[in-house]
Amino acid sequence: MPAPTDRLPLGLQPGGLALHIGVHKTGTTAIQAALANSRPVLDTWGVRYPGEGQAHRLIASSAMGRRLGWRVGGSAAPDPHAWTDFVKDAHAYRGITVCSSEFFAESSTETAQGIVDKIGKDRTHVIITLRNLGRILPSAWQQILKSGYETAYIPWLTHVLTATDLEPKAETFWIRHRHDEVVERWARIAGPERVTVVVVDDAERDGIYRNFENLLGLPDDTLLNHRDAAPNRSMTLAEAELLRQLNISLGGGKGWRPFSDQVHDGLIKAMIERRIPGSDETRMQTPQWALDRAAELARIYVDVIRASGVNVVGDLGVLSEHLQGPEVVEEVPPISMPISAAMTAMLGALDGSRPSAELSTSARLKRRVKKLQTELRAKGRP
Repeated sequence: MPAPTDRLPLGLQPGGLALHIGVHKTGTTAIQAALANSRPVLDTWGVRYPGEGQAHRLIASSAMGRRLGWRVGGSAAPDPHAWTDFVKDAHAYRGITVCSSEFFAESSTETAQGIVDKIGKDRTHVIITLRNLGRILPSAWQQILKSGYETAYIPWLTHVLTATDLEPKAETFWIRHRHDEVVERWARIAGPERVTVVVVDDAERDGIYRNFENLLGLPDDTLLNHRDAAPNRSMTLAEAELLRQLNISLGGGKGWRPFSDQVHDGLIKAMIERRIPGSDETRMQTPQWALDRAAELARIYVDVIRASGVNVVGDLGVLSEHLQGPEVVEEVPPISMPISAAMTAMLGALDGSRPSAELSTSARLKRRVKKLQTELRAKGRP
């Protein structure tokens, strides 16, 4: 049975909707996985996380009336009824419904207004997760690599942080990561008392789960105990360069068109999820000048967020913390690609190319990769 009305979280009444809008690269995948894995027990506490997948990506697509997808041109047009039906079901629920997709953060003022109008202002509470901008930079670049981007990290940083004329990829970055504008937009539409900013602190790995448990009125460890065992790790420098060179060879995002999503996703996911990088593998490095600029911008954003009157969970100072990095990072440094990483990526792509009836080969592929890694380590090679 749901919790009594006077105990429903976020000041919401039965039929209310907690809208987690991201932003991108702020632990959204982690919290979405925990919410999805917790579905069987959430109703006990008057909370509902509908659907079967982790994120409500298609619901966001329907609500925003836009195509979403990594491919050029996006995925199929959204079902216009998906969002309407989702809201109708939320209103009928005896507790509160949680909807989570970082794509909501990209909404224009007009789109965000339509979303809140559909839910009803008095039934809406917007949750925005934010993270230090300097820590977001390498994650954001790696994410666009997965959509076929070809530019190396340092030139991308230069363009994003210093250029006045922005290409589409850089423009998208700032739509997502002008955190002050995102917060102000939703506070203006929903009301600051109906917006909560959650500060994601990388120094407290479990913090995001604890914060969402408190916000949603869940017992301690409800989400923490249902988090995904596999970490959503970043690519190493060599893995990122392998993917970038592959994008160049294929001709960018358009070059992936002849291949299925299964091939594309299989290659990337296998490389990241089926292996643990060795301690000697070089990680991404952000030069000091870029971290300085990120901290400078973040201080401006934090001042605006403080003045907005929204609820804040955590220390806003974490968002503008001045990070330390190397003074100089080579544009494209010499890279030695671990054979195990390349093998894992290729096996993942091959696995993805099989007909769906033959996709139950991941366990066998994992055994082959593990055996290869063992053999290479025995020979003193990565």
